[in-house]
Parts: sequence; C-alpha cells; structure tokens
Amino acid sequence: MVVVFGCAALPTKPIAPEVAHVKKESFPAFTERYRSKAMEYEKNGELRKALQSYEIVSKFSPKDKDVAKKITDIKEQVNLLANQHFKQGLSYYENNSIQAARKEFLITLSLNPEHKEAMEYVKYKLSGEDYTPYEAKKDDTLKEIAKRLYNDPQKDFIIAYFNDLGKDTKLASDTTLKIPIVEPVRTKQPIEPKETPVEIKEIPFDMEEMLNKASASIKSKNYQDAISITEKILAYEPTNKNARDINNESYYLIGKTLSRGKKYKEALAMFNHVDPKYKDIKESIAFVKKQLANVHYIKGVKYFTDEELDKAIKEWEETLALDPNHPKAKKDIENARSLLQRLKEIK
Repeated sequence: MVVVFGCAALPTKPIAPEVAHVKKESFPAFTERYRSKAMEYEKNGELRKALQSYEIVSKFSPKDKDVAKKITDIKEQVNLLANQHFKQGLSYYENNSIQAARKEFLITLSLNPEHKEAMEYVKYKLSGEDYTPYEAKKDDTLKEIAKRLYNDPQKDFIIAYFNDLGKDTKLASDTTLKIPIVEPVRTKQPIEPKETPVEIKEIPFDMEEMLNKASASIKSKNYQDAISITEKILAYEPTNKNARDINNESYYLIGKTLSRGKKYKEALAMFNHVDPKYKDIKESIAFVKKQLANVHYIKGVKYFTDEELDKAIKEWEETLALDPNHPKAKKDIENARSLLQRLKEIK
C-alpha cells in the first residue's frame, strides 16, 4: 500500500515567555544565545527544539536570511520524518500490528502536531491504549505537565487533545489525565529536504557495517547501543528486517531483565517498543500488567487502611485498567465509594 502525503505546515509557535522581558540593549546577546541553542539542538538531531529556537532568533532578526533558510529546511526535514513515520504506521495498521502502528502515529504527532490523519488514527481507529496516568497537582497547567513529562511545553496540545480539554483549561488538583506515550525523535544525520512524494535514496553510512555493529552490541549485551544503531538505520530504511529484529530483541531483553527485577512499570515501557507479533511479547506484556496491577492494588489497600479513600479508589482504578478481571479491585472500589458517601452524609 503506497500512500503519499504532502508536507503539512507546522504551527507557528508563540515567543517563549522569557522573550517578552528581554531589555532592548541585550538583544544581540539574547539572539546569539538562542542561535547557539538552535545549532546545538540541530547537531543533536532535536529538530523540533532547533526549529523553536531559530524561530525565536527570527523574531528579533527578521532579515537574517541564514536563519530564515534554516527554519525552512528544518520544517521540511521535520515534515519529511513525520510523513515517513505516518506511512510506516499505515503499513503496521494494514497488517493489524496495532501497537506498532500507534507508536508510529504518536511519533508522527510529536513531529507534526497538525497531522490530522495521524490524530484520527490514534484517537478513533486504534483499539487498546498506550497511555500512562497522571494525577494533576495544585496549580498544574498543561504546558507545565508537557514540559515535565515530555521535556517540551509545546506538546501540551497532545495532552489536551486526548483528554478532550482546551489548551488553557484550569485543572483541578484531583484530575487524572491520560498521558499518551510519545517518544522523542532524534536523527543525528541531517536529511536533505525533498519534494513529495518522499523517497529517501541516499543513506549516509555503510548499512552492513552498522548492522554488524548492532549485532556485536547485542551479543555483548550492550542493548542500548544496539537500539541506538538500529533506530538510526530504521530512520532511513523502516522495512529493514535485520535492523527491526535486533531492535525488537534489544527492547525485549531489557524488558525481561526489568521484569525479573520486579521493575514492572519500566519493563512495560520497554515491551511497548516491541512489535506485537515478536516472540511471546503479548504474554510478557500480559504478565507485567498483571504484576503491576497487583502493585497498585496493594497501594490501594494501604491507602484504605490509612483512611485515604480517594487515593485508594484511584489505585484500584489503575488496577482495573491494567487487569480488568482483577478478583477484588472492583468490589473494593464499590465499598470505598459507598463508605465515602456515608461519611459525606454524616458530615
């Protein structure tokens, strides 16, 4: 299935709050600081951050042609990568690999927040969930939460969208949000902008040499190195089976190690990177979710005995989200809610 999409325009970002307070005489130093930041982000492959920094520079140096060209080039690179991940997501979706498809669509959105097709697939067409719960704290804003969890306040739109909230919604301190798991996307090698349809022909490294390095890394149990190498390969050649297999095996083995160490939350995060048809990954995910559900259940029991009923209920709700057939959580929630109601009536 071949699907070709044009490059959607990236949304214009507001000037960072600190910009509004910069004194006029400090503009040169200020713009150079952000120019340096942009260059560093670009060098590290953090294209979204590089783009935002260059746009801040552009606000104060609108006639700087080099900066204007950088902005144009990076937008094209970002959209190129977004469309590439969207096409890979469609391929997984067509093959009923729902978890892998969701991962690709979320990466698409982290690159291009206005990619409507990816939004539609993630919110309405994919079954199952790939979220982590987050309990809002006092005076939390969506931007602060996005900065804390994604290291990027501009990703507040993702949290707002998946919780049916406005971006400026004021959150109550007891609000539980669903936070989509979005991976940061980095590319060390710059991709030359091309016109759509997207076809990446030049690969700026020796593919066989990279695969040999990845194989050596996994044999020596340097799984993170293997992941880093294979993800670089897959950024240019998403269908490379050898790279995909090494990538899957690396995440799988890290997840198994974490699971044996009873670090179930971290293990689940690793397993969620693995293609859903790989080895016994479905059974491994089911096992980890069950164990994690029991962790939440025990926390709920502790809160209940400490008479913190609201917190107990939330823990048991997490239990049911992970293990809908948990033998005790549903009844315990009902009892806790009934007790809460009686306490309110007494007061």
